[in-house]
Amino acid sequence: MNRRKFLKISAVTAGATIIGGGTIYTMFKDSDPLSPFFEATQKVFTARFGDDLSATLVMETKQAYEALRPEIPNIGGKGNMFTEWINYSAYYLAMYRALSARGHNVDDVGKLIFETYEVMADYPKWFLRIVGRFKYGKKYEEKLRGAAAASQKRKYSGDFVSSFIEGGDENFDYGLDITECGICKLYSAQGAERLARYMCLSDYVVSKAFNRGLVRYKTIAEGAEKCDFRYKKGRETYVHPLRERWPPKFLDDDTALS
Repeated sequence: MNRRKFLKISAVTAGATIIGGGTIYTMFKDSDPLSPFFEATQKVFTARFGDDLSATLVMETKQAYEALRPEIPNIGGKGNMFTEWINYSAYYLAMYRALSARGHNVDDVGKLIFETYEVMADYPKWFLRIVGRFKYGKKYEEKLRGAAAASQKRKYSGDFVSSFIEGGDENFDYGLDITECGICKLYSAQGAERLARYMCLSDYVVSKAFNRGLVRYKTIAEGAEKCDFRYKKGRETYVHPLRERWPPKFLDDDTALS
């Protein structure tokens, strides 16, 4: 990390309020909000495909994203804290389109997405843990509670619909039940339903990086009625079907994770 970027990240740490993977991108973005995506993708592609092909694939991903932009649903812009989720899911859909055009299947792309998240979370642990502290406390919970209540009005068809779950006991500090997933809606409309479940695994990387203690057993992407996010600061992260292993065993695989 160069000094300019580190100072910029440090300056906005206290204002980082987006949940999930969007926190990383909100903190780290430059004048081009997608530059962190491209930089991390370039590293992952280079490791897998070499310098020349990786540069071509990043260019094709950018082109696929530009083609997709008019179809990204508006769910309220900056006024909706879930907008970040829609934006980065659109980016990874563009990656999928670029790679699938060259014969890569969805499972291979899913692994590249996971590796890209790991690269984007590759910052000093002490710093990420400080940022993670902003995901607790009354101020943050009020913001999340308000966003969940607003989602219940279903103002935007492509939005998430969620309910804030009060915690405060030994099991979890707070939670979020998502009953309509904006990412699943976008991917379904674009014929990429199977990709959504790989996006869910990114929450594992984010929770570990920020020490958020996420435990989640169910996701809409795997056919459940809801996604059951439960956070407890400092505990071990567990995101079904992934705990320190790859490949994940999804429910429709031959062997489900026990």
